[in-house]
Amino acid sequence: MVDELGQAALQAQPVIGSNDNFLSLKSENSRCIWALQNHPLEFQKAEYCASSDYKRKSREWSSFVAPKGREIHNSKEQVEEFKQLVLKYFNISRKIKVDLFDRIKTDHHGKEIVVFQLVAYHDGLHRSVQTFEKEEVVTRFISSVNEFSISYEPHSGVVEVVSDHKENRDKLAKSFVNAFLKTDEDVDEVPLKKFDLSKLKLPYNFMKEVDVADLIDDIKVTLLKLKPLNSRNSATIEALFNEHRSIYEVAQEWFAQNNPLHGSFSIKKARLSIKFKPTDKNPRGKLLHVMITDPNGCDLKDRSEREKMVGNKYLERWGLMERI
Repeated sequence: MVDELGQAALQAQPVIGSNDNFLSLKSENSRCIWALQNHPLEFQKAEYCASSDYKRKSREWSSFVAPKGREIHNSKEQVEEFKQLVLKYFNISRKIKVDLFDRIKTDHHGKEIVVFQLVAYHDGLHRSVQTFEKEEVVTRFISSVNEFSISYEPHSGVVEVVSDHKENRDKLAKSFVNAFLKTDEDVDEVPLKKFDLSKLKLPYNFMKEVDVADLIDDIKVTLLKLKPLNSRNSATIEALFNEHRSIYEVAQEWFAQNNPLHGSFSIKKARLSIKFKPTDKNPRGKLLHVMITDPNGCDLKDRSEREKMVGNKYLERWGLMERI
């Protein structure tokens, strides 16, 4: 809980994050100790949230699209309905404990959003452990406990499921939507996209792979956020679209032999600016900015369907994106 995700999860708990005693402490360790001692239940919720965030984009994670803007129906009846739906998927389980609460997260625009978080535990196969009974070693049999979590973002309709059982994640998402959103609509899994920005350390002719029918006039890299190895610091280079020099020429002019693009710096964020040719609707030609963050972030999901289609099509074609 002392890293960036853990500290953010603690601050997102209102009782902890708004407390002056917590905010005045000078180190991550002291803030963790204070939160655990003074607000153990909220600290545990923060641990749940941080654990879910750690596992995002991992092999244990899947993302689904559900209806947007739905209210969570968090009554005893809904919780019990969810439990019964879930237990039939874990056919060895007889017990399940569910905790549902809301949390605050920051989206890629820096805006705070409310996320509904569910954490559940269910019993699994028995296992044996050896322990001392007086002076003798004996074998005890205990029921193992497995965990899964589900989150729902009302503004986007995204449902994220973290579970060891991949084959059950879509069923867990469906159960959550049925019980708490009160809808029978299907949920569709979102394919995960992984971005590789290393290609942008050198100039690239994007226009050579553009289809004429898409009416694209020009494409430029207009922002690069660079991070050195073994450091949390970063540097951002920006060149406006109308700048007569490319971002690579600007970097070379500014840094000369110390140009970070020629060193061991890695690109953590990049902005591609796509200029479309003039049309009757946009006589000056529309300018589409696409912000990509390593390894899985992209702001295309907030754009029009045509912009999403064009952006995703070319990010994959240019070798900047792969679906995994």
